[in-house]
Amino acid sequence: MKPTGWLKGVGLAVAGVVALVLVPVALADTGAQHQLRLTRPIQLGTSGGNINHFDRAFCYGGTLGSLVQDAGAIQYILSNNHVLARTNKAALGDDIIQPGLIDVGCKKIATDAVADLSAFVPIKFKGKGQVPLNSVDAAIARARAGAVATDGAILDVGTLSNLAALDKVGCAVQKAGRTTGLTRGSVSAVNVTLDVNYGSGKVARFADQFLVTPGSFSAGGDSGSLIVRDGATPRAVGLLFAGSPDYTIANPVQAVQSALNVAPVGAGDGTGDCPDQVAAPAVAAATAAQGRHQASLFQAPGVVGVGVGRGPAIEVYLAQDSEQARRQIPPQLESVPVRVIVTGEFQAR
Repeated sequence: MKPTGWLKGVGLAVAGVVALVLVPVALADTGAQHQLRLTRPIQLGTSGGNINHFDRAFCYGGTLGSLVQDAGAIQYILSNNHVLARTNKAALGDDIIQPGLIDVGCKKIATDAVADLSAFVPIKFKGKGQVPLNSVDAAIARARAGAVATDGAILDVGTLSNLAALDKVGCAVQKAGRTTGLTRGSVSAVNVTLDVNYGSGKVARFADQFLVTPGSFSAGGDSGSLIVRDGATPRAVGLLFAGSPDYTIANPVQAVQSALNVAPVGAGDGTGDCPDQVAAPAVAAATAAQGRHQASLFQAPGVVGVGVGRGPAIEVYLAQDSEQARRQIPPQLESVPVRVIVTGEFQAR
């Protein structure tokens, strides 16, 4: 059945998870323009992706997150590997389009190209007896002349600082993305190691990530959004790439910049670093205890992640509630409280 007023038959930006998506137009937030074809040069925080991102009858799209530059001042669009590089499958030089295929009825429109895929960090997936660690889901595409605003402005956010902020528990953040537009939240956990489902049986483990709440902060299609400190001339904090019903997951922006050898395009220092909501020495002690016990915590059934959250406390994330898992997880480790949270499965967005 096709409900009146709904778009039917396109795949959402969930990194290859094949699903039929019914998108209620009326429920797009006040940033519905994030899904439209923008006048060139475009601002970022908008719908986009690889022109070849099809999977059988489905097409995909995500968010063109922000503008970065290399040592030679060449400018690039920053987003995720799974948005720009089709989860390791794309060829360098592929057209990167705005808006993404999902927002143009799965039609390949050559004139929508705004950049060319330049580099991506390969994602390493879990295999038989092997659990390689990833740090980022990231890619860049060289901006075409006249296609992207050279000041790096993000729709509904504006221009950014040329400096980054550290992810800290309690840090107030915002993002502008393809699906939910402009949203605000706060960092709920740091130093998170977790497993992310990319569909088709592919699961990748990421280390040193951070979580953002509330659940409404992002949804499928917001992958690639730049998470920034909430404030005037905000600083970048992280790159959004996955989530669960109540959480958004992001790579710390410093790791992204280091992996791709780029720096943000911005205008001055801007709003300073996030203030410490929890004493730094206490967070450091909890992080150290987490590191010493993380391997054993992952042995409990259904554990999909471990991090350090408010308190500070070591947080253990479960795909679903399990009495067996709860019996195996101690209430504290080295005098640090342990908090068990049922997050559901983490999926690329």
